[in-house]
Amino acid sequence: MLLTTPRKPIRAVLFDLDGTLIHTHIDFDRMKREILELVAAAGLDAEIFRQQDILSILSSAAPQLEDASEFLAEADAALVRIELGACEGATEAEGAAEMLQWLLDRDIRVGIVTRNSPQAVERALSRIPLPHEVLLTRADTPRVKPDPLHLRLALERLGALPEYSVMVGDHRMDVQAGQAAGMRSVGVLTHERPAGYFDTLAPDAVIRVIPELKTWISPSSS
Repeated sequence: MLLTTPRKPIRAVLFDLDGTLIHTHIDFDRMKREILELVAAAGLDAEIFRQQDILSILSSAAPQLEDASEFLAEADAALVRIELGACEGATEAEGAAEMLQWLLDRDIRVGIVTRNSPQAVERALSRIPLPHEVLLTRADTPRVKPDPLHLRLALERLGALPEYSVMVGDHRMDVQAGQAAGMRSVGVLTHERPAGYFDTLAPDAVIRVIPELKTWISPSSS
């Protein structure tokens, strides 16, 4: 499912974490239910927010509250609790650590950008060490993916330019963020995703497993 190889050399690669480099099987449905329950308990109409993603619900609901501090604290605690529980069974995605080291060995900068909490990321990486140079969680940026700021901050820390960089992730918002940041993008089509999951976004490449990046970045490596 690889598409054309990049025209410009790749100097940096940013990766999503959960679903891309590791698998934690976070129960996002449960997360959303609990957040919507907190929204309702705060006196807002939860139905208004139901179609939004979890973090967008928080950013949309908070300004509507006179004092959102307690609401946000309870919401964060709920999300972190679920994320930490999911980390107990975390597994490495096929070839992830080896791929990251392959990039670093070729002087290609490596960063991880994730919407997960720093607590969950720390626990996951303590179980599954992944070589990287920069890591930005949702606590490290005022706006998370699909907002391109999340990626731009990571590139800035890596000293990398968007046009020589690529974003790799298993969700549409990873591809959307990469494109909005002026980067190339690679979608990871996990077995949970339908074959046409990324079609409307037209990423630069679609892969099934992380090691396929080698062929896309450096065809002579295959």
